[in-house]
Amino acid sequence: MRKTKSLLAAAGVLAAASVLPVVTAGTAHASAATCRSYLAQWYTVGPKVTAACNFDGPLTWPSPFCINALIALDVLPSRAQTACSKASN
Repeated sequence: MRKTKSLLAAAGVLAAASVLPVVTAGTAHASAATCRSYLAQWYTVGPKVTAACNFDGPLTWPSPFCINALIALDVLPSRAQTACSKASN
């Protein structure tokens, strides 16, 4: 009985782990695109901006990694904050 419960628990974790990336991939991609589109109004959007926009923040908070990466690319802090907020929505 104990072994069966362990196997069922492991199967549940495996199923969740394989489904979760598929569920979240669509929204993350769309949000990163919104971040890039916002920044394209003022900046050239290349691979470094794309990488920064792909950092996910927890829940709907902007990622500090996204903000800091954009600021390091000479994006104004207020625009970096807005862009990363769009990336996390």
